[in-house]
Amino acid sequence: MPLSELSQRARCAGINSVLRNAAKGEVLKIFLAADVDAKLKEKIILAAEECNIPVETAADSQQLGRACAVPRKTAVAAILKK
Repeated sequence: MPLSELSQRARCAGINSVLRNAAKGEVLKIFLAADVDAKLKEKIILAAEECNIPVETAADSQQLGRACAVPRKTAVAAILKK
């Protein structure tokens, strides 16, 4: 799983930001932490399927946060088209 993509491209982190950008058609790929809440996971996967966006899984939210260069855990992140 190439989490390094998140550090090299434009990205967003957090459920609201990812869902908003996905709805606008600005997301290339979504990364979802394996330890995320089941309800949140379902919501993200459903949105990704609707928008035809591939989803990759990160080992945990701590690792995903580090890959996004944010000082906290991150349940979901996305690579943006911009």
